[in-house]
Amino acid sequence: MAKDKEKKEKKEKKEEAPAEAPAEEAAPAAKEEPKKKIGNVFALFNQSQIQEFKEAFAMIDNDRDGIIGADDLAAIYNSIGREPDPKVIKEMLAESPDKLNFTHFLTLFGEKLHGTDSETALRDAFVMFDEDKKGKLGEEYVKDLLMNVGDQFSKDEVKQVWKEAPIEGGQLDYLKFVALIKRGKEEE
Repeated sequence: MAKDKEKKEKKEKKEEAPAEAPAEEAAPAAKEEPKKKIGNVFALFNQSQIQEFKEAFAMIDNDRDGIIGADDLAAIYNSIGREPDPKVIKEMLAESPDKLNFTHFLTLFGEKLHGTDSETALRDAFVMFDEDKKGKLGEEYVKDLLMNVGDQFSKDEVKQVWKEAPIEGGQLDYLKFVALIKRGKEEE
């Protein structure tokens, strides 16, 4: 009976903590550089998507403490009949800059669903091909790279990308293009 009371008190304390988490996250940003810039992650999703993520978070948070930990992930592995690998679980938890509360959970999904590479990584990839470092690349040069190097694009795929790409005077503005890829089309 006393153990149940302790669990309930622990749960209540932890439920309060995630609600305060965004304020706590903003404070360290002034003191030191955070690992990842979170921004307003709730703006990335509509209300129904956020509700679905809350439900998923609740399913994963086996001990209902408001934090997804190693035990919670191991329980998920067990529930699907797989043996949890502690190394893999540790790597999964390392993707979050702090304890994996709902805000961090949503941030991770936001990053994964809105592109696999960071804005910096995408920009740096384009910079490698920009000998003059002007932020622009020739349209035909980029088409040639897309169609003949690495994971090759078809003509239709290039055509689809070019519909949205910021191209002026035969030059792709890759700085604007990276922003478009990561943040979507901004309303003017």
